[in-house]
Amino acid sequence: MENQTAPPAVHPPLLIRVIAIAMSLFQLYTGIFQLTAMNQRVIHVTFALVLIFLAYGFDQKKKLRIAWHGYLMAGAVLLMGIYVLCNWFKKIGECGMCPPWYELAMGTVFLLMCIEAARRTLGWIFPVIAVAAMMYARFGEMLPGFIAHRNYSFERIVSNMFITTDGVFGMLAGISATYIFLFILFGALLRAAGGGEFFINLSFALFGHVRGGPAKIAVVASSLFGMLSGSGTANVAGTGQITIPLMKRSGYKPHFAAAVETVSSAGGLLMPPIMGSAVFIIMEVLGVNYVTIMKAGGLAAILYYVGLFLMIDIEAQKLDMAGMPREELPSLKQTLKEGWFFFIPIFVLIFFLVYSKVSVTRAAFWGAVSIPLCSQLAGPGRRMTIRQFFDGLEQGALTALPVVAILSLGGVVLGMITLTGLGLMMSGLLIKMSGGNLLLLLLLTMVASIILGMGVPPVAAYIVLSILVVPALIKLGVYPLAAHLFVFYFATIAGITPPMAPDAFVAAGIADAPMMRTSFTACRLALVIFIVPYMFVYNNALLLIGNSGQIVQVCITSFFGVLALACAAQNYLGGRLTILLRSLLFIGGGCLIYPGLYSDIAGLALVIVILCIRVPDLVKRFTIGLIHRQQAT
Repeated sequence: MENQTAPPAVHPPLLIRVIAIAMSLFQLYTGIFQLTAMNQRVIHVTFALVLIFLAYGFDQKKKLRIAWHGYLMAGAVLLMGIYVLCNWFKKIGECGMCPPWYELAMGTVFLLMCIEAARRTLGWIFPVIAVAAMMYARFGEMLPGFIAHRNYSFERIVSNMFITTDGVFGMLAGISATYIFLFILFGALLRAAGGGEFFINLSFALFGHVRGGPAKIAVVASSLFGMLSGSGTANVAGTGQITIPLMKRSGYKPHFAAAVETVSSAGGLLMPPIMGSAVFIIMEVLGVNYVTIMKAGGLAAILYYVGLFLMIDIEAQKLDMAGMPREELPSLKQTLKEGWFFFIPIFVLIFFLVYSKVSVTRAAFWGAVSIPLCSQLAGPGRRMTIRQFFDGLEQGALTALPVVAILSLGGVVLGMITLTGLGLMMSGLLIKMSGGNLLLLLLLTMVASIILGMGVPPVAAYIVLSILVVPALIKLGVYPLAAHLFVFYFATIAGITPPMAPDAFVAAGIADAPMMRTSFTACRLALVIFIVPYMFVYNNALLLIGNSGQIVQVCITSFFGVLALACAAQNYLGGRLTILLRSLLFIGGGCLIYPGLYSDIAGLALVIVILCIRVPDLVKRFTIGLIHRQQAT
């Protein structure tokens, strides 16, 4: 395959580049040398806000020139950050005292700056949520019924959110500064070293020649690239430019090609070992280690991609498609020879996380540091240069800006909900609305997760729902990790769900396909992930929690369940299915995915009966395919 020529990089102004590189170097320093929590958070948030005001204009677009108001706002944020850094320790002894007027003024301006920074990087929805949370804290007495509460003064709100660990510099900012940034930097450095291109070429070499190869390339490339980018939309934009035209050229309809890229990209955020930013919040809230979450999410992510692979393969069967000619594909041997060392940083990360038992921060540090070192194993002319290293540092900081904006403002939302007790009230309301019925509560949670996730990034949707909804799930007996993952999964796939499906719409634009049709097709292809979260709530074996016999059983039966669901969703098993057989396949697939002996037996019996009925069509299909291959040979 010919190398795809990337457009020339457009670099931001020198000042932004220098500050971005300095931020990444600071974060690498904190990965090995532990700072006081407040110091680290203040410097981290200040760096991010300064960069946002310099790099983004009022119209939410990145600028090639810094506006005068960018200098003004960045300078104001820097001065206030220095003030907090110099004075937060002495404020501990003044707890409960009313702060002086100038601190209230600074706190008010700083909160407004955080809101504006979030608006520039994320749009209006999450800032509106934050403002509504503060208005609720200030004017709670004016509201009706049980959601009313005694008002909190303006001074109390500002003082709680500014020079404390309850608001802007709270737990969420700490998670961003301690864990998330280093993982984003890890992905940015790997891409700068050429890892993104290597993984895409590897996908071509592995699957380009098989039936429906271009679509399978999209699945593998997007899952690997998605782990590095941390954004479904960025993943679509990055890999979709290559994979969608290839899928269309091989015979897939434009809306189907766009849907495959959409679903593949969204799944990258669910795939261990890196997963999405929300995972680090789950880790901190539940007090579990990162490996526990990786293991719990592993089987669900595998089932997601197995289901997608099967649907793509079935679609290729329906269209009588063949793979791409091998002469158009890169050699697997040559691809591995040129880029095998890109696996080393991922293995380093896993080694330190799983075997060395060091902190997640330290593991991310060594993973990031190993990238420029391992790249020296490449041949001449392909080693990571100093310029590429600094480009990676720069892109890591700039990529992290929306996440820091979410989490710093998310600390305000969390602080207001905690201050007013809204979380407890909402849990009670949801339990009351569901009548204590867990299935109904799960349905309400799914709808809330998808609706909120349509307008904000998955991590922002998760932050809000983990406070308001997850406690209600836990009260009804859901295993805490299952409850958090349930919300996280549905917030993630909101990007593919109509009517507002940003990931699907970006892919549709690349494919020149109808947007809504692309989104609905993506939902059909992602059918498994709409079902699996319900299953692991009712039986934790899908999270690899339980004895080895249960786990082995659920792995095997879930695979066959996904196969049955894929055939039912595609309405194809050696040929088109009748309504009765398709319905029975849906039921059988659901029974096999649901962990339990009796459900497995019932599901297996249904699938075997349908296979027996379809044997003549399957034999005919196999014979025709064999004849075609012999003729081609």
